[in-house]
This record gives sequence, structure tokens and C-alpha cells, in this order.
Amino acid sequence: MIGLYYFSFFGALGIFLPYFSLWLVAQGMLPSQATRVLSLIPLMALCVPPLTGLAADARRLRGWLLRLGSVATAVAFLGFLRARTTHELWLATALFCFFRAPLTSLVDATTLAHVHHHGGSYGRIRLWGSLGFLVAAAATGAAIDRVGVGVIVHAASWGLGACAVVSFALPAAPPSAREGVVGAWLHRLGELDTWLFILAAAFAQMATAAYDSGFSLHLARLGFGGRFIGAAWATGVAAEILLLAASGWILARIGAARLFTLTLLTAVVRWTLLAQVRSPVAILCLQPLHGVTFGLFWVSGVTLARDRNTETPTAAQGLFSAAIGIGSLGGMNVAGLLLERGGGRLLYSAAAVCAALGALCAWAYAHRQRK
Repeated sequence: MIGLYYFSFFGALGIFLPYFSLWLVAQGMLPSQATRVLSLIPLMALCVPPLTGLAADARRLRGWLLRLGSVATAVAFLGFLRARTTHELWLATALFCFFRAPLTSLVDATTLAHVHHHGGSYGRIRLWGSLGFLVAAAATGAAIDRVGVGVIVHAASWGLGACAVVSFALPAAPPSAREGVVGAWLHRLGELDTWLFILAAAFAQMATAAYDSGFSLHLARLGFGGRFIGAAWATGVAAEILLLAASGWILARIGAARLFTLTLLTAVVRWTLLAQVRSPVAILCLQPLHGVTFGLFWVSGVTLARDRNTETPTAAQGLFSAAIGIGSLGGMNVAGLLLERGGGRLLYSAAAVCAALGALCAWAYAHRQRK
């Protein structure tokens, strides 16, 4: 059932994330305004996942918070069906992002606990989320060409509703207090290694934000339609699925810290090349690198967070989400502006610089772990 939750949740995001900026522009916003609205997603991730995770660990509330958050997210998303003015769009986005923020860290912690007790691979379960994203992104791109961008909000509403229903089939232990959780958490926050990890993840996601919020707009500026945009997203996610399936084998041979660094070095190459290419064939040939820069990046990141925080596993995943949120917040707030002023060349050149800074932090973290 965890795989089904991933499939429905990331399927809804596969409808929403690649195309929501297009929908906002269709409502009359400029690209820079649209990407600023999208920055509410990482803004909520700065504080909600760590605090929710700490409460989940201290009171054994992880399953119950996952259910409550899934239902609240689905209900909040319905606000987009009525939002018309800019202020209403901001409000609807803020409510949706607030309730959605802790869901990834909560379900990731649930999955890691399941793997610990029952065996298996985190990546092989998590790939169902990528598969849902792939199917939804490809189908939505084709649907936009046929019926327009209005399909985005309606289809995503159904996906989030399905996710809320599935959440009640996931385990939820009876609540009970646990001693020493806050102290263990504060101790980890005082370590240099923790902050090197946070910085590496933040810089990596700052670069990836140029992809999440600007890739569809970049392709549209190059003259490509919804079908090609959907195919490009789907190609990247297909590679992600394949590498998630093999992630257990890869982790065992490379190690989480070295793999984390390798994914960031790959990101430098990916964004540098994307800044230069214009042909559809070249763009599609670069998309399989998404399997490394997101799929293996995420697997190695959650693994490092788990291995160093055994007493506060949910809060640790929340901290990883917060690091992602920091990077996304910075990246999304400037992605649209960079795209307007210098096109994809400027946007993805800046992304390559951010990825290089992240790779440096990741290398320092891995070096300290080896010592």
C-alpha cells in the first residue's frame, strides 16, 4: 500500500508541478510572478516538515499526521477551482503548500521503517511515485494540447483525493510519548557534518528549482508544445524509475556519501549542457540525467539522513525536506527573472554554478565521513 500512496501522491504532483506555471501564466501572470507563487512550496518546507517530524517522533504520531495531512491537502487544493484574482491564487497556493509540505518526509520515514523491519529496498518502493509522476506528466501534456490548461487543476484534484483515501490503509501506531527525542535532535543540529549536508542539499535543489519551475516555460519559449513538454518530463522520470530500481545495488557498491557527491557533479554537467542546447533531440538526450540528479540524489540523501539520525528518523527526513525547501525557495524566486532577462542560457548557467557549490559541500561531507 505504501507504493500505491507514492503512485497517487506523485501522480497528482506530475499533473501539478510541470504545468502549474503554465496555468498561472494563463490566468494572467508573468513568468516571474508565476515562479514566485510556486516559491510558496519550498517556503512551507522550511519549518513545517522538521516540526511535524519532531512531533511524529516524540509522540509516535507519524501515521496519524500522514492521514490528516493527506486529507487536508486534497481539500485545500480544491481552492484552485474557485480562485480567480491574484490574491485568491496566492491564498489557495499557501494553504495547499502548508498541508502538503510534510507529506514526503512522513511517507519516506514510513517507508524506511518498513524496509528496516521487513526488508527490501527504499528505491524499489519509491519508484512507484516516479512511475505515477511519469504517467501523469505524459498524459497531462497530451491533454493540454487537446483541451487546454484548465485540465491541470481538475485532474490533480482527483489524484490528491485518491491519495487521501489510500493514506488510511497505511499503518498508524497508537500515540505514545518518547523520552530524549528533542535532546537528540538538538545535538545533531550542533554538528558541522549536519550543516555541510544541509548546504549540499540546498545548493543542489537551488539548481533543480530552475528545472522544476522553469523547464516548461523554457521549452515553451523555444516554441515547443504541450506534447513535447510532457515527453521531455516523462523521459527524465523514466530514467529516474530505472535508477531507483537499481539504487539498492548502487548504494551497496558506492556508498551513500560518495553517491551523493557524484549526483551533484552530474548535475553540473547537466545544467551546463542544457544552457547551450536548443534542438529537441539534444534536449531529450539530456533528460535521462534526471535519473541521477534527482532519483539517486534523493535516495542517497534520505539514506544519509536516516543513518545519522536513528533516534529521530522522521525529524531527520523533515530536515532534509527543509534543506530542499531552502534551495527551492532561493531558486524559484529568481528562476523566472533569469529566464525573462537571459533566457535558458542564463538560467541554467546559474544552475550549474549552484550545483558546483553543492558538490563542494558534499565532497567535504564525504571526506569528513571517511576520516
